[in-house]
Amino acid sequence: MIFAWLNKRAWKHPGPIVNMAVQNAHALASLGHETHLFLSASDVGSTVEEDLRDFYGLDPVKTLHIHRFERWKIVRSKLALAVFLRAYRAIQQLARRDEVAVVTHDATFLPLLALLKRRLPVKGFYEAHDFYPAHFWRTDRVKVSYRRQGWLERKFLPKIGGVICLTRAQQDLPLGTTLFPETDPEERRKQRTLVYTGRLTSEKGAKVLFKAVPKLAENNIRVSFFGGWESQIATARARLQKRGLEKWVDFIEFRPSAEFHRALQRTGSIGVALLQDNFYNRYLTCPVKALDYLSHALPIIGSDLPSVHEVAGEAGAYLAPDDTAGLVQTATALLDDPENYRRATERSRDRARQLQWRNRAAQIAEFVGARVAANSA
Repeated sequence: MIFAWLNKRAWKHPGPIVNMAVQNAHALASLGHETHLFLSASDVGSTVEEDLRDFYGLDPVKTLHIHRFERWKIVRSKLALAVFLRAYRAIQQLARRDEVAVVTHDATFLPLLALLKRRLPVKGFYEAHDFYPAHFWRTDRVKVSYRRQGWLERKFLPKIGGVICLTRAQQDLPLGTTLFPETDPEERRKQRTLVYTGRLTSEKGAKVLFKAVPKLAENNIRVSFFGGWESQIATARARLQKRGLEKWVDFIEFRPSAEFHRALQRTGSIGVALLQDNFYNRYLTCPVKALDYLSHALPIIGSDLPSVHEVAGEAGAYLAPDDTAGLVQTATALLDDPENYRRATERSRDRARQLQWRNRAAQIAEFVGARVAANSA
């Protein structure tokens, strides 16, 4: 069985989407499966091996083959169709050697995936990162692109091999963790620093954390934000300066995965994942920030939502999403108690072991194998 993982975004694209595809493909290859990752080319002329080590923090694996395709350029737009068509032809070639399991979360590729399945020994799997077939849960305007993606999912998901879900509401195979070297819990605790990773948006809990800064400062607790763009950080800094709180908050812009994790290994005592309560955050998202915290054995203070529980498990302390007083109280109690803090880091490390990328890759391989066997029978 050959695995092919497809993502239309560019190699070395900032943020979690491409990093998750790389981690999944690398984990499958590390288990000995021939694995091909198809994505858009980036504008940087570095080698794949250099990028794996320096940007993603991963060692090259002989069974991992990365294909970076240039997009078609029309005026100022770069079309992903070129990536899909070239991946389609490459998968055709692979299918002449062995059965191929193709995984993608790009709905636009579903028609080609259904065509591959019909013509060749190819099984297609869709990794669902959202829920587009129905829009009853959306509180904002339903965009034309959402309706288009919903039509693609309704029409073509029945024509492929299966769906890989991230949350229990969808059938549960969360994204993974990387076990980074252990650090001294006491040194971590003494930093008295809450960490937030990802986009600086209210929906993901940034607003709640900003609101808690004055009370956190009274308890000698700092905050470090990993993520956000320069303009967002400048606005946030200006607001903190007006309140005389700028010395209690640090900002680090989006960084390559390897650089980000090196910084997180040195910084922070507790990870914060106070996602706001809506349908998407409750049932559809797999909070990557919680996976980041687990990877570094950080205790987690998170929203009392199913999606956060599913990832953090016993490593989390859970609050109402807007409970700033509870956030301050929980963080202070944990940081003021060395033994309790040490036990919390152990729970986080135990949960990270359960969610390692290799474990997820093994579950995907088992699921794909079972689907192939069922279809053969």
